[in-house]
Amino acid sequence: MISLLNTYFDKQTEIVQQFYGDIDKFVGDEVMAVFKGDQMGNQAVDCAIKIQAEVNKLNQKIGKNIEIGIGINTGSMVMGAMGSKDRMDFTVIGDNVNLAARLCSIAKAGEVIISENTKKLLSPSNFQLNKLDPAKIKGKEKPIQIYLIK
Repeated sequence: MISLLNTYFDKQTEIVQQFYGDIDKFVGDEVMAVFKGDQMGNQAVDCAIKIQAEVNKLNQKIGKNIEIGIGINTGSMVMGAMGSKDRMDFTVIGDNVNLAARLCSIAKAGEVIISENTKKLLSPSNFQLNKLDPAKIKGKEKPIQIYLIK
């Protein structure tokens, strides 16, 4: 199982780096990546689309049926070294990070789900979006508008 996960993590890491992202952490079977700068929304969505395509190719190559859902949110966060005096991790935290994780949980196999925050940063002609019903998100008073990347 670990070897299989590492094979998929290697491919996803390679793609994240191609789109100028940084891996924040691996959480179980999930990759959390961070993108920065003026093009972060476009880079994150382009990265997610390529990851979905490459996971499908990898499945065919090794005869597996691994399926992933990807959630993307954009916004301010706290970045730094956190932990204890005995063990520190450099990571990101905050409401926008939590929302990205919740969107990842909403995304079905093969889907890329983005928030309204991310939609606002995208170049209008680069992506086809399908507006979904607003999602009730744990920790949020009002439902959040989400979109599926087609």
